[in-house]
Amino acid sequence: MNQKTDITKYVIAQRGLSMNDKQLRALIATWWFSTRKKENGGLRLTDQGFDCVSEYIKFHRVSFQEEFHYNNQLVIWLDRFINCPWYLANNGIYVFDEKMAVQLVLFNGNIEKFSVAKAKSLKST
Repeated sequence: MNQKTDITKYVIAQRGLSMNDKQLRALIATWWFSTRKKENGGLRLTDQGFDCVSEYIKFHRVSFQEEFHYNNQLVIWLDRFINCPWYLANNGIYVFDEKMAVQLVLFNGNIEKFSVAKAKSLKST
């Protein structure tokens, strides 16, 4: 099992539903941007996924301090470095882990600086 599957099954159970493997795979494909099984990362939620998961799991919103435009490279870095479910909106980022929220707040909501710092820390190890 991977984290995406576990979270999806948890939300399904909280809703009182049951699903077979085919239905579960289809739901994973609609809730998560990446359906690949990875040890780390790959936990970006789609709009529908965020709506469903946020009903049952506590999330933290980190606002962007200034107008923000993101590119594909930044999203790839975030997908790699954020180890909990997350959702990227125009006005902020929503994470489902308190420790990750604190890290993002310490960067003053600047996810570009956060990603660069995480990338540099990986290169130095």
